[in-house]
Amino acid sequence: MAPTPIITPYDPGKSDPDDRLLKMDLDTSLKQYVEDRGRLVERLRKLSDREWNRTAEHGEYSHYSVLIMFRHLALHDFFHAYRIEELLLKREWAPEWQAAASAS
Repeated sequence: MAPTPIITPYDPGKSDPDDRLLKMDLDTSLKQYVEDRGRLVERLRKLSDREWNRTAEHGEYSHYSVLIMFRHLALHDFFHAYRIEELLLKREWAPEWQAAASAS
Protein backbone atom coordinates (compact mmCIF):
# COMPACT_ATOMS: atom_id res chain seq x y z
CA MET A 1 0.00 0.00 0.00
CA ALA A 2 1.24 3.49 -0.86
CA PRO A 3 2.22 5.77 2.01
CA THR A 4 -0.35 8.34 3.18
CA PRO A 5 0.22 11.63 1.33
CA ILE A 6 0.91 14.76 3.36
CA ILE A 7 -0.80 17.94 2.18
CA THR A 8 0.75 21.25 3.19
CA PRO A 9 -1.84 24.01 3.66
CA TYR A 10 -1.60 26.91 1.22
CA ASP A 11 -2.59 30.43 2.20
CA PRO A 12 -2.05 32.86 -0.69
CA GLY A 13 -2.34 35.80 1.73
CA LYS A 14 0.75 34.53 3.53
CA SER A 15 2.60 32.83 0.67
CA ASP A 16 2.20 35.20 -2.29
CA PRO A 17 3.30 38.82 -2.73
CA ASP A 18 0.49 41.33 -2.11
CA ASP A 19 0.50 42.47 -5.74
CA ARG A 20 0.57 39.03 -7.36
CA LEU A 21 -3.02 39.15 -8.62
CA LEU A 22 -2.65 42.71 -9.89
CA LYS A 23 0.22 41.60 -12.11
CA MET A 24 -1.81 38.82 -13.75
CA ASP A 25 -3.61 39.27 -17.07
CA LEU A 26 -7.33 38.71 -16.39
CA ASP A 27 -8.24 37.26 -19.80
CA THR A 28 -5.31 34.84 -19.74
CA SER A 29 -6.07 33.82 -16.15
CA LEU A 30 -9.76 33.18 -16.86
CA LYS A 31 -8.93 31.14 -19.95
CA GLN A 32 -6.42 29.09 -17.95
CA TYR A 33 -8.99 28.58 -15.16
CA VAL A 34 -11.61 27.24 -17.61
CA GLU A 35 -9.10 24.91 -19.27
CA ASP A 36 -7.70 23.65 -15.96
CA ARG A 37 -11.14 23.06 -14.44
CA GLY A 38 -12.24 21.17 -17.56
CA ARG A 39 -9.26 18.83 -17.34
CA LEU A 40 -9.79 18.41 -13.59
CA VAL A 41 -13.49 17.50 -13.97
CA GLU A 42 -12.63 15.03 -16.73
CA ARG A 43 -10.08 13.38 -14.45
CA LEU A 44 -12.37 13.35 -11.40
CA ARG A 45 -15.14 11.64 -13.38
CA LYS A 46 -12.82 8.67 -13.86
CA LEU A 47 -12.06 8.12 -10.15
CA SER A 48 -13.21 4.91 -8.52
CA ASP A 49 -14.92 4.84 -5.10
CA ARG A 50 -11.64 3.68 -3.61
CA GLU A 51 -9.78 6.64 -5.12
CA TRP A 52 -12.41 9.12 -3.88
CA ASN A 53 -11.97 7.74 -0.37
CA ARG A 54 -8.16 7.80 -0.35
CA THR A 55 -6.97 9.68 2.73
CA ALA A 56 -4.15 12.10 3.39
CA GLU A 57 -2.67 13.98 6.32
CA HIS A 58 -3.56 17.69 6.22
CA GLY A 59 -2.04 20.31 8.50
CA GLU A 60 -5.39 22.00 9.20
CA TYR A 61 -7.90 19.12 9.39
CA SER A 62 -8.48 16.10 11.62
CA HIS A 63 -9.12 13.90 8.58
CA TYR A 64 -8.92 14.48 4.87
CA SER A 65 -9.63 12.61 1.65
CA VAL A 66 -9.81 13.16 -2.08
CA LEU A 67 -13.59 13.64 -1.69
CA ILE A 68 -13.13 16.30 1.01
CA MET A 69 -10.42 18.08 -0.98
CA PHE A 70 -12.55 18.45 -4.09
CA ARG A 71 -15.73 19.23 -2.17
CA HIS A 72 -13.76 22.08 -0.57
CA LEU A 73 -12.59 23.18 -4.02
CA ALA A 74 -16.17 23.26 -5.35
CA LEU A 75 -17.46 25.14 -2.29
CA HIS A 76 -14.59 27.62 -2.57
CA ASP A 77 -15.46 28.27 -6.22
CA PHE A 78 -19.14 28.72 -5.29
CA PHE A 79 -18.12 31.19 -2.58
CA HIS A 80 -16.29 33.29 -5.18
CA ALA A 81 -19.30 33.10 -7.51
CA TYR A 82 -21.55 34.26 -4.66
CA ARG A 83 -19.27 37.22 -3.89
CA ILE A 84 -19.21 38.26 -7.56
CA GLU A 85 -23.01 38.13 -7.76
CA GLU A 86 -23.31 40.00 -4.46
CA LEU A 87 -21.14 42.81 -5.84
CA LEU A 88 -22.97 42.92 -9.18
CA LEU A 89 -26.32 43.30 -7.41
CA LYS A 90 -25.25 46.29 -5.32
CA ARG A 91 -27.57 49.23 -5.96
CA GLU A 92 -24.73 51.68 -6.48
CA TRP A 93 -23.43 49.58 -9.39
CA ALA A 94 -26.80 49.30 -11.15
CA PRO A 95 -26.48 52.37 -13.44
CA GLU A 96 -22.95 51.37 -14.50
CA TRP A 97 -23.99 47.79 -15.30
CA GLN A 98 -27.16 48.90 -17.08
CA ALA A 99 -25.10 51.24 -19.28
CA ALA A 100 -22.61 48.44 -20.05
CA ALA A 101 -25.42 45.99 -20.90
CA SER A 102 -27.11 48.54 -23.18
CA ALA A 103 -23.84 49.19 -25.02
CA SER A 104 -23.33 45.49 -25.83
